[in-house]
Amino acid sequence: MKYRKNVIIFALLLVAGAMAGCSGKKTRDFFAAGGITVGAPVALTPGVYQIPIKFDTAIVHSGEWLDVVSVKVTGSDLLVTASFTIAHRKSAYPGYVEVKGVSPGLYTLKYRDPDGTQHTIGPVNLP
Repeated sequence: MKYRKNVIIFALLLVAGAMAGCSGKKTRDFFAAGGITVGAPVALTPGVYQIPIKFDTAIVHSGEWLDVVSVKVTGSDLLVTASFTIAHRKSAYPGYVEVKGVSPGLYTLKYRDPDGTQHTIGPVNLP
């Protein structure tokens, strides 16, 4: 009986460890080629914009959900990074990022890997 209990505990720890490795910030390679698409930005108030961004992964990842997409403005670059979770719930990502404190104009959207590597996605014109 004690052996069976130890095997069950070990199996649960192994599964938990494997699942923890799946969650977190993802690199650009996690997404399909052309899998990050941008919609038309919407001005909410002066200096505040919603930018719709859709993320399609390179393969189906059952049990992983897009959780948060962070955005950072650096000069004329909008740097986004997606984080995934293995929580037992649907995505918390609303389908857009909100950018605050920026001027209207042309920006370059880039995907930023957790290690800082940047990948150009394309231009974004904030009206």
